[in-house]
Amino acid sequence: MKLKFTSIVLGCICIALLSKCKQSSPSKAESVSPYLNHVDSVKYVGINACKDCHADKYETFLETGMGQSFDKASFAKTSAKFQNVKPVYDAYLDLYYLPLLIDSQIYIKEYRLSGTDTVFSRTEKIKYIVGSGHHTNSHFTEENGFVFQAPLTFYTQKGQWDLPPGFENGQNTRFNRKIGLECMSCHNAVTSFSPLSDNRYEELPHGINCERCHGPGQVHVERMRKGEVVDVEKGVDYSIVNPRKLSWNRQIDICQRCHLQGNAVLKPGKTFLSFRPGMKLSETLDQFSPTYEGEEPFVMAAHAERVQKSACFIQTVKGDLENEKTRVGFTCISCHNPHVSVRKTNVLQYNNVCVSCHNTPQQKQCGDKKGALKSSDCVSCHMPSSGTSDIPHVTVHDHYIRKPQKEGVKTGALKGLRCITNPNPDLLTETKAYISYYEKFESNPLYLKIAEEKAKQLKEKELLHLQTLIHLNYVKFDYQSIIKLVSNRNNLKEPWSNYRISKAFEKEGQLKKAIEWMQLVVEQESQNLDFMVQYAGLLIKNKQTTKAVKVLKEHNLLYSKSAEAHALFGYAHLLEGKLSEAKKSLVLSLSLDPDLIFALEYLKQLYQTTGEKESELQIDKRIQKLKSRVKIKQ
Repeated sequence: MKLKFTSIVLGCICIALLSKCKQSSPSKAESVSPYLNHVDSVKYVGINACKDCHADKYETFLETGMGQSFDKASFAKTSAKFQNVKPVYDAYLDLYYLPLLIDSQIYIKEYRLSGTDTVFSRTEKIKYIVGSGHHTNSHFTEENGFVFQAPLTFYTQKGQWDLPPGFENGQNTRFNRKIGLECMSCHNAVTSFSPLSDNRYEELPHGINCERCHGPGQVHVERMRKGEVVDVEKGVDYSIVNPRKLSWNRQIDICQRCHLQGNAVLKPGKTFLSFRPGMKLSETLDQFSPTYEGEEPFVMAAHAERVQKSACFIQTVKGDLENEKTRVGFTCISCHNPHVSVRKTNVLQYNNVCVSCHNTPQQKQCGDKKGALKSSDCVSCHMPSSGTSDIPHVTVHDHYIRKPQKEGVKTGALKGLRCITNPNPDLLTETKAYISYYEKFESNPLYLKIAEEKAKQLKEKELLHLQTLIHLNYVKFDYQSIIKLVSNRNNLKEPWSNYRISKAFEKEGQLKKAIEWMQLVVEQESQNLDFMVQYAGLLIKNKQTTKAVKVLKEHNLLYSKSAEAHALFGYAHLLEGKLSEAKKSLVLSLSLDPDLIFALEYLKQLYQTTGEKESELQIDKRIQKLKSRVKIKQ
């Protein structure tokens, strides 16, 4: 989503981490679930607490993609190459990117050329690498706990550097893409996240660990240390979750919490870490993806959904697919041992799973006249590896197990969104899904049309419905309707709703009201960097420069590399007549983002004030060139 005051780009919306929550009154999960680690107060203990008793699984798990999913950046961790690397060029922004390895530390250099001269350069140190290296290594920067994605990824299968997914075709957010809890919660173990922020972490574990599939281990570890051992051959140890003891749909839910593509819509009161293994995923969130006429596009992380389309899955279910007590003969763990790397799993092991059901009559279809298999690799034909529609330079096995498909099967017209996790999503969740998909992923008018139709059934007096209606009107730019909806209210208790109301008042020229609502926003999320910048901008518009400077100082103590914050800081000083301080801040802003037009305009205004005509003309040329480039893109 884009905040409209400047070119600020917001990343994933992040919310409170489960391990930070205080013990509360019993939840539905606490009162119903037999698993003791479903209680909110049970803590995560980390992988090292598991290895004493499960040393064999600990050692092999560290070699898996999950075990290697996240770590501090180092030469030992990276799969990338740094010698004789050709810079990656983004033609839309006219910027080059070059990876550097200096004293075993990784850096990414961003620069611009005019002829052979370097006219802009910025180099950032990489703090973390995300990705096991099976497919990619992406790179994160960090300052004071705030984590951002860098604009360069190494694609290991092709051995090349390129822009990360979502940064292509004019969408490059440079070093500003926030890594929020939605992103981090699938790529790492449970971490200490600041709920007052969008992307700040107190600490980050080094990869996915045991508790992502087994749930928090505090109760289990305490009981084992006391010698309270359960004979799992005769019963279930309810102090910890063993996925193999769950019904098929609760097994799948563990996998599809992360191995599922689409737009996640949280249920009221839930966070991206409310789900614990053994719970019903749809009680925490519902996942939506576009649905089309004909074949669905093949996307990177859709393993769980694709396998459920397979006859191998459907025909082994005993009874009702929706029955939680139904057992199934074929799920993800039928083929995958989560404790062992796929790279160290023999192809014959996968093949034997197939042969266990597909005996002689089926073998003859894939074999010679004597019934001998032509190949000992069923996967290569029935789960072919190919590129995906959403991730460049990557091939992955399609988990939709079926007969080899004929050439020419294509995706048809868009029909709408389908809910992958719930056959009967509620009206509110569906409406939110269409609005957010339109806003975050694809501005297709069909999504907005369906959202409007569903929203007509929502009741304005209900707070959650009201928040959704405000969101809908916001993406429609219908600011007057937002103001009418909140005419008798002064706080909606939810930061993003309050933010949208503030922007509505601002767009309608009611600056004081806009400031009142934005003040609520920064009180609710006092470490949200973009909200702080927005608030400071409104204060400056209202000539409250002293208060704006205070907000910006607090911002810059938290994070020092926001070009927008430094530009506003410079403008506030300019209005106060502090010209040297203004110039210093504006030059710093442009050293971070040379194309920030409003920073250039402020600098031009400063040169007008100081009478530096030549410098003013040079800045004006840069402004006009940038505006022309924007028009060409449009």
